[in-house]
Amino acid sequence: MTFDRIDMNALEADLIRIRRDLHRHPETAWTEFRTTALIISELEKLGLPVEFGPAIHVPEKMYGMPKEAEMQACYERALQESDRPDLIEKMKGGFTGCITEIQGELPGPTVGIRVDIDCNDCDESAAENHKPAAGGYASLHAHCMHACGHDAHTAIGIGTARLLCAYRDRLPGKVVLVFQPGEEGLRGAASLTATGRFAECDYFFGAHVGLGISQKEKLQVGDVVASTYGFLSSTKFDAVFHGKAAHAGASPDQGCNAIAAASAAVINMLAIARHHDGASRINIGTFRGGTGRNVIPDRAELGIETRGVTNEINEYMEKAAVRVLEGAAAMYGCSVETRFMGSAGGVVCDEELVEKTVAVLEKTEGVKRIIRSGDFGGGEDVTTIMRDVQAHGGQVTEMILGMPLTAPHHNGLFDVDERVIGLGARVFASLALEVSRI
Repeated sequence: MTFDRIDMNALEADLIRIRRDLHRHPETAWTEFRTTALIISELEKLGLPVEFGPAIHVPEKMYGMPKEAEMQACYERALQESDRPDLIEKMKGGFTGCITEIQGELPGPTVGIRVDIDCNDCDESAAENHKPAAGGYASLHAHCMHACGHDAHTAIGIGTARLLCAYRDRLPGKVVLVFQPGEEGLRGAASLTATGRFAECDYFFGAHVGLGISQKEKLQVGDVVASTYGFLSSTKFDAVFHGKAAHAGASPDQGCNAIAAASAAVINMLAIARHHDGASRINIGTFRGGTGRNVIPDRAELGIETRGVTNEINEYMEKAAVRVLEGAAAMYGCSVETRFMGSAGGVVCDEELVEKTVAVLEKTEGVKRIIRSGDFGGGEDVTTIMRDVQAHGGQVTEMILGMPLTAPHHNGLFDVDERVIGLGARVFASLALEVSRI
């Protein structure tokens, strides 16, 4: 489809401006206050209704919330950095993200489109060859960086809304456009899904820029993967070891060393036998503990994730990890508690919708090559929404928007080829406008 009612060059330039602003002001899961306020402001300019705040969440499903002090600091920072404190105040407590509906003038289905908006816990490179650093829009926030392309996803979502509003007279049915918080750590989709909001979707689309397939297949901007497989089922949890503090010199025998217990757990979790039925993963990404070099540490905390190519394999890894944690704690006279932080399962894209997606992509301006299916190669909590849509009779697919990679995702040198933003908006808008006509 050609969008001849819109000055696409001007639109793409403005979406790049928005992406760079988001890149400069990244916010991690459940703290996307300024990000959400910016999105709402853009949607309001289009005259669209926007739902946000507690109304779009189920609090008990808001997994992996930051600690209170971190949440408050991020909230106050957002108030300082945004010109919409009226919006941010309504999100206090982590109720970030938003949903809008675009009603077409023709009868038709309900199409769901989801983009994610949070950043990574990652420090951005200051290297001269890193384009955001050289261009003056690198992250202003320590240990926060859009190192997975969610800033581009957000801009794509805003661009999709603009295109669809310009073609309401040709839009059949309605589009539910979701700006999801907390994808990193597989935290945000469960809360939105639990409201029942996606049960009405006849078709549902998600997309991700880049990913490892871009390196393996040498994907360029203009290459679109119409569906994906290989979603890894994953569970995220923390393990907190409780020991007993004592003087490390005078009375070490009276203490129970929580760091020693956690260290034993780390080594032995990495040694869990891999499953014979398919890919299995475990990672211990954070390790915090202790109060001083001469104090037997009474507390240590690990950030852990397990993955499996099936739900059953992931469950095997998770159970084995918990068994190791409990054994390591017992070895050193400590106790251990685990705290669930997020999860997502696998999903299979619907072949009928994939066929329709390919047919629409063949007519979409800017799409140069279509790959029917590709390996996603990781976990993504869009699968939580997709599974819910399928459970209510809808069809789903998750696409990949190709682009050359400067560095792996979740790396301080990661960057987005910004040409993918305009293309992504055209892809989503074309699918919403045409999928029911195929």
